[in-house]
Amino acid sequence: MKKILILSPLSDQALAVARYIHRYDRFCVLHGGFLPGELLRTASFYKKVLYVNNANILENYDIVLPTGAQSTHWMATQFEEFKVNNLSYTKNNLQYFDKIRVLKRVKDLGIPIPETYETVDAIDAACPLFYKQKYESGGGARGIAQSQDDLKKLANKHELLFQEYIPGPTTYGFGFLVKDNIIVTSFQHAEILSQPVQGGSAVAIRRYYDDRLKTYTQRIVQNLGFEGWGLAEYKYCTKRRDFVFMEINAKLWASIEFAFMNNNNFLKYMFDLEYPEVETNSALFIDRLVKLGLKQILRNSPYFFSSKIIRYHSPSMLLRSLITGAVPSRIRQYLKRMF
Repeated sequence: MKKILILSPLSDQALAVARYIHRYDRFCVLHGGFLPGELLRTASFYKKVLYVNNANILENYDIVLPTGAQSTHWMATQFEEFKVNNLSYTKNNLQYFDKIRVLKRVKDLGIPIPETYETVDAIDAACPLFYKQKYESGGGARGIAQSQDDLKKLANKHELLFQEYIPGPTTYGFGFLVKDNIIVTSFQHAEILSQPVQGGSAVAIRRYYDDRLKTYTQRIVQNLGFEGWGLAEYKYCTKRRDFVFMEINAKLWASIEFAFMNNNNFLKYMFDLEYPEVETNSALFIDRLVKLGLKQILRNSPYFFSSKIIRYHSPSMLLRSLITGAVPSRIRQYLKRMF
């Protein structure tokens, strides 16, 4: 019987993987592994959860899968290379966590990138400007500075990079698996709404395809090197009439369940898992929509009727999230005690 350990097991991408394994492979033992600093909690998909305090624990498992940025970074620093079934993930992938370094190398490949500034003092463009972390650590500060005053108010500016703002809410994603430096399977999507709104995890998402996304990503993978799994993200620039590379998330991405629905090769490569594809044109990640608050729920209510609803948390947790986002703090504490 195959033993599988999923690290950071309560991340949305971990729960997506666990849900499919639980549903389609009754002969595996599925455990959840929490890293130091993560809150240990149980989840219905896992037979057991445990703290992973050192790499020796991993020897008890046939497959160990890191999910978010923290667990992926930890796993890659423990091993030069580790395998998830037929796929290898190498330490070289950690270069993609360094966003400025990768942007410079991608620009040298002739792929469009946004104008990028490493420090506030280096900025010679007018606002608005997009900002995010220089080094991927999972989540982190990101947003749009509308004025010089906004830039001055930012905390930990030395940890941020600043970029030309490319208008439009849509981010285009190219999720992929790489084996022997070749993309062996992939899936494209358009992220219409994110949480947070300025850019983050997908809330509303739909199928999409453009050859340029595959061409650009394959060029990056072949020239910079990559083995394993990741998501390349792009914005479309109307001035350039082309896609602009934003980053590669060298980890499992938060909306990966949408890819699983439409392309069963991802889990076939990773776990030898067989299941029927269900062609799904659009999906709504309801947990994240609730976190955006009542105003965004009402504004985006049409997606409830046109999209597949994906939920990872209980209705009571969703209600708590809604209360947190929609009710003044003095009333919030009282209402929380009722649920």
